Amino acid sequence: MEQPPFVLVRVHEVALKRGNRRRFMRVLTDNLRRATAGLGVRSVEADHLVARLTLADDADWPTLRDALAKTPGAVKFTSVYRADLDYDEVAALVARVAKARRFSTFRISARFPLTSREMNVSLGALVEHETRARVDLTRPDLNIRVDVFASGAFVWTDEEPGAGGLPVGTGGRVAVLMSGGIDSPVAAWRMIRRGCRATLVHFHSFPLVEGRSREKARELAAALNAYQLDTRLYLTPFADVQRAIILSTRGPLRVVAYRRFMMRIAEAVARREGAQALVTGESLGQVGSQTLANIATVGEAAALPVLRPLAGMDKVEIIDQAQAIGTYETSILPDEDCCSLFVPRSPSTAVSVEEARAVERNLDVEALVAQAVEAAEVVEYHVGSRTVDA
Repeated sequence: MEQPPFVLVRVHEVALKRGNRRRFMRVLTDNLRRATAGLGVRSVEADHLVARLTLADDADWPTLRDALAKTPGAVKFTSVYRADLDYDEVAALVARVAKARRFSTFRISARFPLTSREMNVSLGALVEHETRARVDLTRPDLNIRVDVFASGAFVWTDEEPGAGGLPVGTGGRVAVLMSGGIDSPVAAWRMIRRGCRATLVHFHSFPLVEGRSREKARELAAALNAYQLDTRLYLTPFADVQRAIILSTRGPLRVVAYRRFMMRIAEAVARREGAQALVTGESLGQVGSQTLANIATVGEAAALPVLRPLAGMDKVEIIDQAQAIGTYETSILPDEDCCSLFVPRSPSTAVSVEEARAVERNLDVEALVAQAVEAAEVVEYHVGSRTVDA
């Protein structure tokens, strides 16, 4: 049987938005148009709480499937066949779909002007006659579904999982402190999946160390851009800040001092970008700098809200998610993270705000922050195009 000419994309949370459903569906369909541009999609339209894609004969289904799976807001999608709103046409299409598959048991899940039960029984009898398979309502080999919309009846069998969540562009903008490690790209993805557009802020210590962390950050930004379609990455030099801290701060306090400066710099970037919150990849208790006491002291340096979507996750859960979203292999490549440079053997696990402020009184905080922001290299990513150094 030929490739189905339509794809239905289904939502979940969007259905709960009541008065805002139309706006959320409009954003989702706009994102789907951009994500699938050049892949053989003729049109993308919203049909109540379903987005319908009409495919050309030469549609690139494997690439299209990958793009749909990475579009936040889409919870499930499936390729479908269409019939007019006429029972005989629907029955003929169901029979064609059934005869093109091999299965021993099946069920029919239909919604039509007839009652669902009448439709299921009638079509089930037809499939039994055409294929000699038997009905199994609990664990069928094949579930043939019929959904009815104003534009026609759609027949389909297999579902693909989508990213779920909310369409990007409905949740505001955040600035993510993104290292080259495993955690922070996952934190960025979790906020993107909540409808946020994420500006990425990466800190590096080049030329004190090699430039590998910058290359990793570029690769991670490209991977995350597949989900949000437009991404801006700030490659922010941190070596001068580290030198100043090393010369004025005793070893156990340095990691928290580094992170407080990162918060300030990221906040300056966030305000420039119009972001309303900062995001980190901190997981409570994972390392010494991520104790509750240190998290509180680091967060105090920023006036914007600080979101920590991984706070309650353990490392195994974070790794699983990194593998699922395609950032893990890049994250584990060797590099020298700026926070691993000149870190003492035993950093303090409970630096107070007063201790941190005392350290900062010996530093020109505003000048160091402004210098780092102005020296940042800005790289832009857009779906379907090459990166651009802004």
